[in-house]
Amino acid sequence: MTGTRSAQPGTHFTDHAPCWGDPDFAVADNRWKSGEDLVAICEPVLYVCGDCQYRAACIRQVVPAKSGFDGVCGGRIWLNGVIVTALPDTDPSELPPAVIRKSCGSAAGSRAHRRAVEQQCPDCEPFYRPGPNPLDDEDECDAQQLELPGVADSAKE
Repeated sequence: MTGTRSAQPGTHFTDHAPCWGDPDFAVADNRWKSGEDLVAICEPVLYVCGDCQYRAACIRQVVPAKSGFDGVCGGRIWLNGVIVTALPDTDPSELPPAVIRKSCGSAAGSRAHRRAVEQQCPDCEPFYRPGPNPLDDEDECDAQQLELPGVADSAKE
């Protein structure tokens, strides 16, 4: 969501949002190396989304899940199109509406809604289980890299 704050003909109405044009909301890839770095950049500005009237419109405009967005959008911090943290008052209704699939009404249908980062349909709501946070995977990767056999032994020599 980079750009100027001035409204131009044909631009989206979220151009008037308080975050418009701020590089800490749509963070350039060269500013961070890990998900934790991204969160460290984004958390200090996340509060701006607190009272923002454009949160749902922001998500509709940016389409973070499909675009693999990294940064702040709609009161949430996204990493590769997945929500990693959100303001406490975010509402699932701000996310795109559920697409009805053949798998709806099952755990698989609920997972499909979650992967698409959309609302759960009424049939899938009983099966909803929050998905894994991508930041948790980073911790596991770091731990695995520290425990590689032979690396510690060769460092001692």
